[in-house]
Amino acid sequence: MKGTLHMQPGRSRLTRLATSRLLNGGPETRERIEHDAVVAMKKADWQGARRSLHLRLNMRCAPTSKERAQIEHILKLIDEAEEKGVGPGP
Repeated sequence: MKGTLHMQPGRSRLTRLATSRLLNGGPETRERIEHDAVVAMKKADWQGARRSLHLRLNMRCAPTSKERAQIEHILKLIDEAEEKGVGPGP
């Protein structure tokens, strides 16, 4: 997926540049992306949580095998919650 970001149709050059900077970010960027995922999950914003978690999986400072397993588990739980219709309250 790392190499395909620049080839995706429909993405502006600015969006591709911003995504590239996120993927190449360091520990502070990693923490911000993880925080964004947590905030999205608390809001039951499954798409936003998925987007943040996939960014984290594809970052240059790759997650450890334990972190990767945890992220994959969280993505599975998000899918299950979405299938059950769990979402933000009124």
